Amino acid sequence: MPVKELDLDFDKEMKDTNIRSKRRVLSKIMSGNWATTMKGQGMEFAGFRQYTYGDDASKIDWNATLRAKETLVRQFEEYRNVNVFIVLDVSNSMLLTSQAKMKAEYAAELAFNLSLAITEGGDSVGYALINEDVQSYKIPVIGKQNVMKLMLDLNNPKFYGGPLEFKKCMNMINGILPERTFIILISDFLGLEDGWERYVKILSISSQLMGIMVRDKVDYNLPEIALQARLRDPYNDETLFVDSKEYADSYKKAVIEEEDYIKSVFDKAKADFIKLDISEDLLKKLSEHFNRAMNLGSM
Repeated sequence: MPVKELDLDFDKEMKDTNIRSKRRVLSKIMSGNWATTMKGQGMEFAGFRQYTYGDDASKIDWNATLRAKETLVRQFEEYRNVNVFIVLDVSNSMLLTSQAKMKAEYAAELAFNLSLAITEGGDSVGYALINEDVQSYKIPVIGKQNVMKLMLDLNNPKFYGGPLEFKKCMNMINGILPERTFIILISDFLGLEDGWERYVKILSISSQLMGIMVRDKVDYNLPEIALQARLRDPYNDETLFVDSKEYADSYKKAVIEEEDYIKSVFDKAKADFIKLDISEDLLKKLSEHFNRAMNLGSM
């Protein structure tokens, strides 16, 4: 399902006063959330120094002491920033819409604003665009260089469309990222292969994981009027004719059950999860979610 052009205006996303205000709010909330869940929880090795009276003897490194022939203690520093990695699904099902833009375009704007909010909070940001493969990626770095590269990649139609090979892409991502990365996975979570759940669990072991489910109302509602509808699978072009009125309720029920199951997979992996409808104000809803999570964590 090739894409010829994209309706994305990142200059507006950067300059619009209303969007900038929402992004600042999101940046502050995320920084506060990560300060309680990640930044203060870990220490990293910063080197050795000579032992002085009053030092904690448990910090003496005896191997280094023997090599140097003087008593040395290990020094540690608290983690100063968070590595955030945004994974954006750009496969066929993300090209569906009932709104002014495709799900992929709303999700692209969300990913772009997230990356700006992260850098404004002083944290590192990287990204990957995925479908049948990892189309483009950058490892997290501090500063806006990856934000600008992300903007260019999001504007490139050749990266969009194709099947989603979730397991293959997650396996590659798990192999390139440092530990203690905060991974934000943006997808509609449609077209997942059998066994995808295991890869969510794998990612959540070495990293903190958040799933953002982006859905359109046509993902869970058949047309309200009675008609013979032709449904087409975006991954294999298989078509099915259905009576919309007869199957509307059972279709919606099946979608709700599927969404509940996807959320349960993230819950079992102790990963964060939120569902967003593209008709909503995505930045506002995400800020509210992070704010709720931070307040619950402090109780």
